[in-house]
Amino acid sequence: MDLEHLVLEARQLVIDYISQRPDTGQRALDLWTQQLERRCNSLSGGLKIPVRQFSIGDVTIGNPVVSAPLAGISDNTYRIFAAFFGCGLTYSEMITSYGLHYNHKKSIALAGITDMERPCAVQIFGSEPEIMAEAAIKLENIADIIDINMGCPVAKILKAKSGGWLLKEPGRSADIIKAVASAIKIPVTVKIRLGWDSSSINVIEFARRCQDSGASAIAIHGRTVKQGFRGQADYLHIRKVKQELDIPVIVSGDINDANKAGEVLQYTDCDAVMIGRSSKGSMWVFADIVLGLLGYGPGPKPDIEWLKRFAVCYLKFMVFFKGEQKAVKEFRKYLSWIFKGMRGISTVKKDFFTINSIDEATKVIDSLDNGM
Repeated sequence: MDLEHLVLEARQLVIDYISQRPDTGQRALDLWTQQLERRCNSLSGGLKIPVRQFSIGDVTIGNPVVSAPLAGISDNTYRIFAAFFGCGLTYSEMITSYGLHYNHKKSIALAGITDMERPCAVQIFGSEPEIMAEAAIKLENIADIIDINMGCPVAKILKAKSGGWLLKEPGRSADIIKAVASAIKIPVTVKIRLGWDSSSINVIEFARRCQDSGASAIAIHGRTVKQGFRGQADYLHIRKVKQELDIPVIVSGDINDANKAGEVLQYTDCDAVMIGRSSKGSMWVFADIVLGLLGYGPGPKPDIEWLKRFAVCYLKFMVFFKGEQKAVKEFRKYLSWIFKGMRGISTVKKDFFTINSIDEATKVIDSLDNGM
């Protein structure tokens, strides 16, 4: 599979999606056509819209829509499509600093970036300032930004006193940020939560310490570590953080469409929204949000034929980057996400988890009913 042809296929998919929206004007279509031309020619720089551009250090972010670092999802394919659908900034999956320290092939592979994904922040995690700084140095010539995860609620990350655990240790957290920021020249950012639990919400003080320690921006998920993804995101504390800090603040949590993105940006006055779970299998949500910020109304859900083309194209990209065997197994979950809500999906859903080749996947996709 030739990457150049895959890129052109993805480009046409995005143009067709933008074009089919009944309210999309020529201005919006021209914006996408121009940015996709740059992407296809491996010229970095996200889609620039005439509202809410901002900078993280010396990195210009063209619009306030950011893709989240999702474990097992935010790979090259995801980031390319996120960028094509309009994201101003993409993030890598979370990478262990110890894996980079010991030159583990898997960790190094997770840090690979194509120019089509830029600007891109590579996210690392760990608990030792020296190891984190060493990891950042190894990534400095790859990433546009180094992001430090201090909010992950996954048990094995917390057990290693990394991720969200660090909200309980603001002193160590500050040492990590200082070590990383002083070791590299590119911007350093931090992703956090409101606090460890509802009785220890310390996001304002913690965010201020991040800024003072050298962070160039901060992303905040509106839940505590103990909440995980339960309950509703709380934006009030994030609004207060934005009022306190001089660096950009990115708001995360429960933002799943253009209306919600606009409301949250207006309420918090944050510089950007970070979109995560709502993009799984529905990556056009990035375009919908950007178009919403440009003043366009909501568009219809993509029709089944476009979804089929998208699914096959997405899998082809995954195969290019990961090889057929690994890509197809990972792709099984995407089929359920992409075709969620389709009429009669339950009768064929079992077939999604039996595919073992790109040909089998294509046959299953082609067999799907045209009814939604």
